[in-house]
Amino acid sequence: MPRVAPVVAVGAVAAGVALGTGVVAIPCWFHALTGLDCPFCGGSRAIGALLRGDLPAALGYNAFAVLVLLPAAAIAIVLLGRRELGRPIPAWRVLRMALVALGVLAVAWWVVRDLPLSPFAALRV
Repeated sequence: MPRVAPVVAVGAVAAGVALGTGVVAIPCWFHALTGLDCPFCGGSRAIGALLRGDLPAALGYNAFAVLVLLPAAAIAIVLLGRRELGRPIPAWRVLRMALVALGVLAVAWWVVRDLPLSPFAALRV
């Protein structure tokens, strides 16, 4: 039986490389409509900076993507692989709490990075 986790992992890396190198550009509709940054604004540039090995620049573009979203995606792929191999994964209520926490963090990041006050204004890209 073919495994899904390796395909997802390769697809995620390919998408990251395509976005990070600028081969694929996805404009932010929220930024276009409001002029404000969404939680993902600067994410492609952050991936590009990571591909070049420039961690400070990546954090400057989108610290949330680097410190939260990328590790969460890696954890999701690992959990998918564990499930396919029949190994134990956390109970659904634990995963649900983690997803809720991720959502709360995303909304908090969204609000904080658009505040026009110092030092939060420095978080905008």
